[in-house]
Amino acid sequence: MHFVFLVSYTSAHMRAALLTCCLLLCLTAKAQDPYPLTPDSEVQNVPHGTVEKTTLPPGQFYPGTPHTVSIYLPPNAGAEPLPYMVFLDGSGYLGGRMRAATVFDNLIAKHQLPPMVGIFIDPGVLPAIRPDAQNRYERVFEYDSLSNRYVNFLMQDVVPFVEKRHALSKDPNAHAIGGTSTGAVGAFVAAWHRPDQFRRVLSLIGTYVAMKGADTLPELVRKTEPKPIRIWMQDGANDHITPDEPYGTFFAGTWPRANQLLFDALQFSGYDTKLTIGTGGHDTRQGSAELPDALRWLWRDYSPEKGIGKIEVHPPAAQSTATFDKRGSIWSTVDAVGEWESLGKDAVPGLDEATAKALGGIAQTQNGTMYFMGPGSISWGRKGEMDNAIESPTPSPLAIALSPDQAMLVVTDMQHRHQWSMQLDKDGKPTNPEPFYRLEVLDDETGATGAAFDSIGQVYFATNIGVQIAEANGRIAMILNSPIPDARIEKVGFAGADHDWLYVIVQSKFYRRKMKTHGVPFDKPEKPPQPPL
Repeated sequence: MHFVFLVSYTSAHMRAALLTCCLLLCLTAKAQDPYPLTPDSEVQNVPHGTVEKTTLPPGQFYPGTPHTVSIYLPPNAGAEPLPYMVFLDGSGYLGGRMRAATVFDNLIAKHQLPPMVGIFIDPGVLPAIRPDAQNRYERVFEYDSLSNRYVNFLMQDVVPFVEKRHALSKDPNAHAIGGTSTGAVGAFVAAWHRPDQFRRVLSLIGTYVAMKGADTLPELVRKTEPKPIRIWMQDGANDHITPDEPYGTFFAGTWPRANQLLFDALQFSGYDTKLTIGTGGHDTRQGSAELPDALRWLWRDYSPEKGIGKIEVHPPAAQSTATFDKRGSIWSTVDAVGEWESLGKDAVPGLDEATAKALGGIAQTQNGTMYFMGPGSISWGRKGEMDNAIESPTPSPLAIALSPDQAMLVVTDMQHRHQWSMQLDKDGKPTNPEPFYRLEVLDDETGATGAAFDSIGQVYFATNIGVQIAEANGRIAMILNSPIPDARIEKVGFAGADHDWLYVIVQSKFYRRKMKTHGVPFDKPEKPPQPPL
């Protein structure tokens, strides 16, 4: 009996000791967890919204491919149009540690978020046609692409689908979009194409590496006229990096460095952006812990009394310092962003004949010689004597422009990124062709459809992503946004009394803006300075 009692007594003490050890281990683990969830991610005694899971049928952008969509409606939602936020990989944001619906409930109750609709959409899967065949998984195609297909899908298919359940605000300042990993690229690119629709971006462990072109985004951001976008970025210092492979474990690059490069570009251009680099890897522990703070930061201009603030573009503060390198800076070309004036479709008063010809793809010299593009050819001569022609250096030419000293021609290629430079010999014949200018392009962009020179030899190309400005050495240094977001610039030219108005044609309408640079009239040619090398 004594022995049995001793064993029972000892077992009880052992159990207590084990429980104590477990408790200490749990407390230690919790204390060591660098990214614990905050109460904002826990269910609280606040009004709760509802989540409806449904299916968006196949549409025009991803044929045959349905999408799972979950729609969060805030508590006590009335009939008034509501702000909304789209989450790519939506199921991931609703489940696991992310708990976005719970975070919405808590922050809306605290008036730190406006009452809003959450649109949680999963990537599409094209179902296999038979049991022994594989599905087509659309996630990489949808999210990693730099084209405008996905944002058009959101605006033309998804948003109208959700609007059948609740009215949505039309104010772009009231729209946000977020994603994780490849989904972060999809979210950023959607806002980049359509800042008139999305102005707040959440980017967690963003895959801005050499997968399908996202590694080129930093250079585009640096060169492009800033857009009204606010972005919270997060990554881990060990994202695809290990002690044995400190330079990265994946063919596409290193995630933290890629995030830093994009952040640097955004800072350089004056964006409202924040980057948090933690200690984790390619996971959502840090992102889920920071989600409440990220949402508060993205919507920090909201208050119940004043409503939702407006996100605006401001030049970077550093541009006014002595150490700011103004070469190739967008601010050396324009005073402020988005200053296009709409002139309509009719003929523009004050548009001189030479500029009108230039917008139509014809270049004219001081002695009256005109150059224009034909099908695969360049023709030239004086009025009524256009009997000279040579084969174009590109099979798809569209427009032509004359340098300020009337010694060189630019021939645009509408199907390829390289645009051609040709020298005029003593008889005016175009010679010595080179694919001299290299445009910036996104996934489905083509070449240029128009061109114009300024007085220092820079070339302004009309392209899908805006007016691309090449230094005289051939490098693209600046990109002016289209007056209509995501719409191709069709033609470009300088005009006005001082030739310091830049005219463009977009969707058959004329627009213009005042420039710090100026063009050169055809009857007063001048030699441009030597280009930077």
